[in-house]
Amino acid sequence: MARRLRIAVGALAGVLIAVQAFRIDRTNPPVEQDVAAPAGVEAVLRRACYNCHSDETAWPWYSHVAPVSWLLAHDVSEGRRELNFSTWAAYPAAKKIRKLRKSADEVAKRKMPPWYYALVHPEARLADGEREMLRAWTAGEIGRLAP
Repeated sequence: MARRLRIAVGALAGVLIAVQAFRIDRTNPPVEQDVAAPAGVEAVLRRACYNCHSDETAWPWYSHVAPVSWLLAHDVSEGRRELNFSTWAAYPAAKKIRKLRKSADEVAKRKMPPWYYALVHPEARLADGEREMLRAWTAGEIGRLAP
């Protein structure tokens, strides 16, 4: 039994070492033009949203360790695809309105930032007042952009 356990642990260690050869791309594309927001809103967005929803990701040390790095790369890729504040200026008004509505809804329902992200990034947790500030800002932006 102990021999089998040693073999299993050794095999697992071998696999974990081998997967380190498969690196992810941790480069950030150039920032086109960030979203224009009041200083307080921008600070909250940068603290709680930008790591996944911009081209300014601060890759943590564990982004160098597979398979965790693969999960991070997937989350960042998905986040940027869904909403990228670094390309915000290029979005047409209708797309901005859709993104603002969805963002406000997800923040209000506490889906964003995700619990697992806030678990390892406690600085990203949003206080109720910050959620309200984001709601008010998104409502104002929607009103400004709507025809």
